[in-house]
Amino acid sequence: MKKLIFALAAIAALSACQQKKLSDGIVLNEICGKDNDDLEWVEVANASKEAVNLSGYKLVKMDEDGLDKTLYKFPDTLLAPGAIMTVNAEQLKARIPNKKPAIIELLNSDGDVADAFDSQQDLDLEGHKKGQSYARIPNITGAWTLCNAATWDAPNTTEATASDADSSDEDLDFDEED
Repeated sequence: MKKLIFALAAIAALSACQQKKLSDGIVLNEICGKDNDDLEWVEVANASKEAVNLSGYKLVKMDEDGLDKTLYKFPDTLLAPGAIMTVNAEQLKARIPNKKPAIIELLNSDGDVADAFDSQQDLDLEGHKKGQSYARIPNITGAWTLCNAATWDAPNTTEATASDADSSDEDLDFDEED
C-alpha cells in the first residue's frame, strides 16, 4: 500500500512539475542527501534577469507515505539574478533521503510548484551514495545529473558527473531518519 501511495504521489509531483509556473525563474539547483562530511543541503537559484523576493517560498519533501513535509520556509530574502542560495542541514526541518527516492518541491509564495525534483522520474534512481548529489549541469539551467562529488558552494560541473550512475547500497547511509 505504501508503494502505491508513493507511486501516486510521484505521479502527482511530476504532473505538478510539468504544469509549474516558471515566470519568477526560481529553480532547484542541487540536492544532497549526505556528503562526505555528513552535510545535507538544497540549493535554490534565480534563473531570471530580475531579483526575486523568496518570502513565502517553501521547500517541501514528499515522503514514502505520500505525505508532504515542509523542509524550510524562506524568510524575506532578495535573491539576485544568477545567485544561488544554499539551505543547509541546520536549517532543514527534516532529513533529505539518500538511500531512497527523493521528491523535493519548491513552492512559491502562492503555494504553486515553482520547481520540483523526483530522483525516480528525473534520473531513474532510488538513492545516491554518500558524497554524491543530484545537480543541474550546467548550473541553474541544465538537466538533472547524478554527480560523484557533491559541490557545496561551488558550480555544478561535468567533472563531478557520475560516470557509472550506480546507486547500490554500498556507502549509503542507513541510519537516516525523517
